[in-house]
Amino acid sequence: MIECIRSKQIVLVDVSRSRRIAALPVIESTHDRVHGVWVCTFPSTESPTTPAPSWSFLWDLEAGFAMRSEATGMSSSWIDLGVPTRRPIADALQAFDLSDQNATALAGLVRRSGTSVDRYTVVEHRPGIDRHVHFAVHSHLGSAPETSPRFLRGLSVDIGAAPPSIRQPAPQFGDRIAQALTTGNQYRAISDPDTLNLLHWHGTPAPRIAWMADNTADAPILHPDDMPAAKQAVEDLRASDPGRRIDLTVRFLTLDGDYEPIELTISLIELEAARAALLVVLTVT
Repeated sequence: MIECIRSKQIVLVDVSRSRRIAALPVIESTHDRVHGVWVCTFPSTESPTTPAPSWSFLWDLEAGFAMRSEATGMSSSWIDLGVPTRRPIADALQAFDLSDQNATALAGLVRRSGTSVDRYTVVEHRPGIDRHVHFAVHSHLGSAPETSPRFLRGLSVDIGAAPPSIRQPAPQFGDRIAQALTTGNQYRAISDPDTLNLLHWHGTPAPRIAWMADNTADAPILHPDDMPAAKQAVEDLRASDPGRRIDLTVRFLTLDGDYEPIELTISLIELEAARAALLVVLTVT
């Protein structure tokens, strides 16, 4: 296995006169790093068993983008399947049905320091099909949050087709309260309070805003000239008593490539102990 990691190539080893071991690396292509190794034994007269489709991923929490490498054990490319290999985090997250794990997953995205390994089994929505996917994610965020880059690295394994969803899950009580407190032209989002990167839409995404892989390219979703005022508003929230809200106007990237000023209200929402995200209510007329 060490040789497989070092060479980044499949390694075959004879373990007896009749059997061999195959070690196949799963490589994260952005930094050319091995994230996992598939190991199997097989008769010497046969070829190694094709592993379950598996791929590595890297989420850059500072830049706000999620990347996935091509899958081992799968003949099709992600482009063939209509799945972007690089997309904004909110776009990547909306492809997964996290069920009741939403708060835990978002808390991991806003964590500033520490090391953890989390495991999830979720449904991934792809064009025309849903798949059950198991993934393990390792976050090592460093001891100096202001200077250390924040990455989530991990390994995903496709464990089979997911049955089609028969109906939408019934809204939870908290969802009903949130809906009652917002008007028809208001939309709720969760953002990273440090980078202001959009992480998740709670409910219907706001219209006209460019936040998906096919309409953002490398343009920032928030106008760079509005970032200082927005970050100062977050600092004011952190220095205030719980429950405070701040109103401001920020220019968002739109589907036509321009920036449009949009009124919003921000507040802090606690996801887990000592882990707060930014709740953003946008008013789009």
